[in-house]
Amino acid sequence: MRHQINNSNNEPTSNPLGNINARFHSLYGQQKNEIINQIKQGDVLLVCRMDNRLIVKCGETEEAFTINTTRYHDLKALSHSTLAVYYSLLNTWDKKTLKEVDGWINEIRSHEPKELSQELADVTAELVTHLRTAGALTHSDMSQYQQALEPIYAKLMTQAAKDEIESLVSTLNAIREQYNYPSSKMFMIVFGGHQPRYKALASMVFKRWFSGLEEHTLNSDHHVRYCEGGESLDDAIELVASAILDKDLAKSTLGSALALNRDVLSLVAQRAIDDYWRQHNLR
Repeated sequence: MRHQINNSNNEPTSNPLGNINARFHSLYGQQKNEIINQIKQGDVLLVCRMDNRLIVKCGETEEAFTINTTRYHDLKALSHSTLAVYYSLLNTWDKKTLKEVDGWINEIRSHEPKELSQELADVTAELVTHLRTAGALTHSDMSQYQQALEPIYAKLMTQAAKDEIESLVSTLNAIREQYNYPSSKMFMIVFGGHQPRYKALASMVFKRWFSGLEEHTLNSDHHVRYCEGGESLDDAIELVASAILDKDLAKSTLGSALALNRDVLSLVAQRAIDDYWRQHNLR
């Protein structure tokens, strides 16, 4: 690829302001490195949601807690089993495929939770019986199958969410008791994953958990962060260091600890966009 993101730290290059800007970024980097070192020495407690684990970093100590249990993976596999049926029958419905699907139906029926497994198996068996009788599979047949599965999927997703919330909260309570850090010294990082739930559910649980702490009077948004594209604890440490530094910088120079907050900047941007559209009579 020929095109990459340009570094604007030295802009504007046409006058001395570029040198001042470069100096600012250099000094900012030095301050950030100091905070990174403090984090690595245990000044704050990091709790990171990675894949199916919570990773706790306290100075040089790192500890992993598994969040998603076997039951959670069973619930996910049950929903995926119907998708396997869908794609298999979409391509062919010969005797071999139908026999394989019959085996899947029996497997589905034998798993917990029994009530949901029974519903999934019955709906799928009905589709296979219809296919054998009609000798053809129409788009309408597959649409009806998907519609019949929708309420069952909703129940599976609800069960999975409840299990994950229970596991997250109980683990957070255990971590807090074990490490005994004040909430003002705790930061929770949600790493991006291949599924949106990694961001949404964990972020909501983290913020709700913070708001329930009696001694916590600080802004939970400052302590719960989403690490876009993060792959390691180093990425989490750098993100938290930036959050701490930007908060201090905003408070000392702009009079508000939230002045450099992304939500505040979004409000400013929205106001500017509205003004532009209004001034140019655009819809």
